[in-house]
Amino acid sequence: MKYKFKKIIKFLAVFVFCYLIFLGCGFFAVKYGITNTPGAIDANNDKFQKNADIIKGISRVEAASDSNIGFIEKVKNENFCKISAIGEISKLNAKRILATYQKTQSDSLSSKMILAVVLRLKDDIAFQNRISNCENNSSGIDYASEVAKKDFSQNDGQNIFTWANEAEWNAIKSGVLKDKEVINKAGNLVGIEPRIIVATLIVEQLRLFHSQRELFKKFFEPLKILGNSTKISLGVMGIKEATAIDTEKHLKDFGSPYYLGIQSEHLLDLNSGDPAQERFSHLTDDKDHYYSYLYGAVYLKEILTQWKNAGYDIKYRPEIIGTLFNVGFPQSKPNPNPKVGGSKIGISDGEYSFGSLAYEFYYSGELTDDFPYLTN
Repeated sequence: MKYKFKKIIKFLAVFVFCYLIFLGCGFFAVKYGITNTPGAIDANNDKFQKNADIIKGISRVEAASDSNIGFIEKVKNENFCKISAIGEISKLNAKRILATYQKTQSDSLSSKMILAVVLRLKDDIAFQNRISNCENNSSGIDYASEVAKKDFSQNDGQNIFTWANEAEWNAIKSGVLKDKEVINKAGNLVGIEPRIIVATLIVEQLRLFHSQRELFKKFFEPLKILGNSTKISLGVMGIKEATAIDTEKHLKDFGSPYYLGIQSEHLLDLNSGDPAQERFSHLTDDKDHYYSYLYGAVYLKEILTQWKNAGYDIKYRPEIIGTLFNVGFPQSKPNPNPKVGGSKIGISDGEYSFGSLAYEFYYSGELTDDFPYLTN
């Protein structure tokens, strides 16, 4: 009996020891970024890159005003042709793209909004054929006049971006609008477009709500609030503690490629005797999300600054910004051909990469009255 008791005690001691080692490894893996992975490259990465190259050409012509009018007219007519094709599937989406163009007069912005729809409907062969015909148009049809004759005022009720038709989106949308003031405050203070903050926020929230559906139904949906993580990823923006610490350090490191300038050095100062607890409280406050957005805004701005300092301006590429936000500082390596990807996000209609879903929200036309587009 005494022998068996000793064996049990020995077994329990070994078990507890192994468990503590496991927890320790997990803690240091998160703390030092070992768990950060580059994620998978999105299947549509080449299409994103091709479109980015086309947009550069459009933007150069737009900036040069009178130069190459024929090229810009061709792009404009092609876009109107595509808007007409989109309208045959969803008047709602066609109306939003058209309204944005009428407001901004930006052919490059219209092209990006159209691409979001084209990628979402990549398996619709008939629609893709229509898009190809628009790109190879030799009929001489004035599609701007054709679209002007169409009535998009009666929305068909269905959004091509299916996540926007679901209960999860309605809850997230309500939560984001409640936080509109503090999101804009954080973005304006740091000098980053609020819509970019929202794009990364939306992906984090869609991931949370779709991975914890029972909790969503019982709690988040009835209250129409955002999910506030308090585990490995913290707050409504899902920022890891190690990332938050690095974000703070970069603010004060004059020699860092992430350095934002002397005016930003004290944005995330921690003034208590317990910085870890103060940081945790800032990021996970469920009554006031301001610091969660502020950390997110600074983190995003530091990445954008790193790339700009290296000669690559990604300010107008939410798919790349979203990818980098997701994979973290260690994977942010400026180069002329950045890849779209990151973690896989499972939603009811399929699987997205973090970067592609950030792009899809950004150019979906959702919440544009509250978080308007930055146009180039």
